[in-house]
Amino acid sequence: SDVASGLIMELALCCGGQLGEDGEPVLPPSPSSSRTRSPSEGDAASLIARHRPVPEHLKELCFEALVGSLRRLSYGSEPLSSIGEIADEVASLREAKNRKQLLYHAAKLFNDKPKKGLQYLLDNEMLPSPPTAQSVAAFLRTGLVVGLDKPAVGQYLGEIGKKTTPDSSPVIWDQDTFHKELLTSFCSSFVFENQTVLDSLRMFLATFRLPGEAQMIDRILQAFAESVAASCKESTSGSLKLFSEDPKKASDAAYLLSFSIIMLNTDLHNENIRQDRKMKLSDFIRNNKNYGKEISDDDLPPEYLEGIYSAIKENQIRTLGEGADGSMTSERWKDVMRGSSSFKSGVGLGSANEAKELLLESCWRPVLSAVSGLWLMPEEFEQDLVSATTASGRQGARLGVDLAHSLLSVSSHLNRNDVFRDVFLCVCSMSGLGDSFDMPGDERAFQFISSVERQGAFIIAVCVAEENGDLLGMDGWKAIW
Repeated sequence: SDVASGLIMELALCCGGQLGEDGEPVLPPSPSSSRTRSPSEGDAASLIARHRPVPEHLKELCFEALVGSLRRLSYGSEPLSSIGEIADEVASLREAKNRKQLLYHAAKLFNDKPKKGLQYLLDNEMLPSPPTAQSVAAFLRTGLVVGLDKPAVGQYLGEIGKKTTPDSSPVIWDQDTFHKELLTSFCSSFVFENQTVLDSLRMFLATFRLPGEAQMIDRILQAFAESVAASCKESTSGSLKLFSEDPKKASDAAYLLSFSIIMLNTDLHNENIRQDRKMKLSDFIRNNKNYGKEISDDDLPPEYLEGIYSAIKENQIRTLGEGADGSMTSERWKDVMRGSSSFKSGVGLGSANEAKELLLESCWRPVLSAVSGLWLMPEEFEQDLVSATTASGRQGARLGVDLAHSLLSVSSHLNRNDVFRDVFLCVCSMSGLGDSFDMPGDERAFQFISSVERQGAFIIAVCVAEENGDLLGMDGWKAIW
């Protein structure tokens, strides 16, 4: 349901919507939207949002996909009222969904100030009490998908923490011992077996952005080197066997090689460095061929270093731009697949009705916002009188009617009277006949007959009231009256 709700929300945005599944705006508001109110106010009009411009032919394609998705929710299953109480699986699915919403909010707080995000997780019992380094590392590892910023994660990983003294005892996630254990736990959560140092470094740096301070970078790379040196292809247990059998020597070699790779990546792909000053293959080989007997028993083969140089030149290591917003990249996909065996969701599949109900809960606000976008709901009447006489205005009105009717139909089919009534009240508000008593009647009438969008909302409200009068409730009938 999470994947489907995300797709439906994107379609709703393309159709002219502006709200996310939580009712909060996901697009910048129109400068002229003087009457737009926050969804937290709870009234119907607050869900009417400004649209973003999309070419009409693309908007119609998105609309067809959106209506088809909604209608599909009404097929192949019985209404919930006929199958009794909601099953245990629904509770599990809803619990998982609520947990994810808490993670979204925790990520926002963490991006602003890590202490706030971690305290929020602790207050909502999503971290053990007292928090452990392993639990915080797990949050940082999976946080990209819920909105954690890569720079914020890197900054927190690189912090040294505060020492505990008899006179002062900082909160546990600020202590130096906790930060050291956190960094070790974070690195240990990766599966580096049968991976080269370069591939492991790509996977590692795909989850955060290195901070700018040299000491922070040093601490992070030291922890990475200790973890990767024990299991990568270059280790004595790997296929290449390029590192020493001594764990300390092996981690030192992995550290120097990793640092050199990062420097090479920066040098080759920094536009501010002139071509004639960029690091050449011979320079890279000379810098890494021999680390000294105290670190490496043998020189690194030139062909091995040449392979690293070519790989970086052709495909730079990216820490921002790819996957920084939680989107999937090849490095993150490899990380997910290699760690998939240790992941357990603990959530059952449940019935089709249960998944559909959760999907409706997530998508009805974005879809309703798309209806207002298709109807080009005006904040000021003078801005949009032309919509009644243009082909795009008539087309938008028709599309909005179909979409609103589909949303109300699926709400009724799944027996979600609360969603049905909220949507119905919004549609009544979009007609402009129920909340404009501060203007003369003839002016209200002129606005109504001049707007096919408002007429469409009126038609939907009357037809739905006739078909589903028993679902309207007192507020719904008041709106009709």
